Amino acid sequence: MTDGVLAWLERSAALYPDKTAVTGGGESYTFRQLRDRAYGLGAWLHQRCAPGGAIGLYAQRRAAVIAAMLGCAAAGCCYVPMDPQAPAEKLGKIIAQAGVGLILGFGAGEYDGAAQGAAYVPCDGLGLPEASAPAADPSPADTLYIIYTSGSTGEPKGIRKSHGAMADFVEAYVAALDLGPEEVIGNQTPFCFDASAKDIYLMLRTGASLEIIPSDKFMFPVTLVEYLNERRVTFISWVPSALAVVARLRTFRDALPVTLRRVCFVGEVFPAKDLAVWREALPAVQFINLYGSSEMAGVCCMYPLPKDGPLPEPLPMGRPLANTRVYLYEDGQLVPDRGELLVCSAALADGYVGDPARTAETFIELEIDGKKRRALRTGDWARYDENGDLVFLSRSDSQIKYKGCRIELGEVEAAVDALPFIGQACCLYDAARERITVFCTSDRPDLKLRDLNAALAGHLADYMLPRRLVVLDAMPLNANGKIDRTYLKTLL
Repeated sequence: MTDGVLAWLERSAALYPDKTAVTGGGESYTFRQLRDRAYGLGAWLHQRCAPGGAIGLYAQRRAAVIAAMLGCAAAGCCYVPMDPQAPAEKLGKIIAQAGVGLILGFGAGEYDGAAQGAAYVPCDGLGLPEASAPAADPSPADTLYIIYTSGSTGEPKGIRKSHGAMADFVEAYVAALDLGPEEVIGNQTPFCFDASAKDIYLMLRTGASLEIIPSDKFMFPVTLVEYLNERRVTFISWVPSALAVVARLRTFRDALPVTLRRVCFVGEVFPAKDLAVWREALPAVQFINLYGSSEMAGVCCMYPLPKDGPLPEPLPMGRPLANTRVYLYEDGQLVPDRGELLVCSAALADGYVGDPARTAETFIELEIDGKKRRALRTGDWARYDENGDLVFLSRSDSQIKYKGCRIELGEVEAAVDALPFIGQACCLYDAARERITVFCTSDRPDLKLRDLNAALAGHLADYMLPRRLVVLDAMPLNANGKIDRTYLKTLL
């Protein structure tokens, strides 16, 4: 069996057969049960699906869905997570583009994929054959899963990830974090978002336990912390928006997560004032800033925060994992100190489904040190600080020219976010009116633009100051817990 996802499953089932592997959605599997369920489903799928075929998983966050992901791998197929809350039109596009021939449902309400030629099969109660081994042995080049994001256009964008890419990432990730089977991982991210794969395959590789935290817990932070303690969660990797809510509602006055040892955050900037609340309340916890993108199997850089003392501003992205090389790039050539971040790694995605032009534009070939290397253009601009750590500057699409000057909207947003009377902030550019707009929440609902700019005057040049302010009752978030910038753009 090729080392990777199925080998990890077999190894963990052999070493920890009766240990709980995953709990969530009212169900739980030991590692032996997870293996047996995956192999049985793999045998069932192998009889009905062509090798390499795409299988849709139409489901909420449940333990059975992880067994199905592994079942698809054991059948020699790939899986495609499908969000039951997504519009039918979007689901139809995903089915057609990915070539989904069969959809496994998990009590989330049936989706009729017949118009795209897909069959829907309820997985709950499905009779499965017994199987002592996988029906197939995928190679590293075979597709493990296809994840869909909306992208900048709002159209579904499928990204293909291989078995080999996931194996390469997870081995480097485990080595960097030094995690073992004693960990209990608290999952926050929906399975239709790529960040969830880190939790799933970290569990499988290390023999740790995975707790799928009920989504409603995040609405009541004290209850959430109590749940973490009840389930003895030691490790979380969440988006900063989820962590920030805990800080802003003063949760730690009423409850502390006493079993937590590591907190990773990824996907967006963690506002400094909210991070400070976590660090002050939990001085023994290790906090780690992660950096990655959907175009790779996981993250590629990390910055472990010092346990005490002031933090650098802005917080660094850190340094690459052992399996990764990073470079800075501008105008077709590598540059030493500031540019677009390029990532070279065996953990890169294979490309975009059905879009060779976008794939060729994003995944380029460079000659570095006399060798041809495949590199991901991340679209993120970065620089090195005085310690040799990478520091995020902005997205390439958030760099604007205003009054003849280049402005990083991320720098403006960070300055607004740092103000004590600001809750959350998002900075966008209204190109039609040539003005910088700030959307924010604040404990001063009558906050005026002149007051905001007066507070920013010592931190930003005059030409960088916002020209419009919109104070919101609550910041709109997408299903992954990040600020919904696509929606905010409609309010410009």
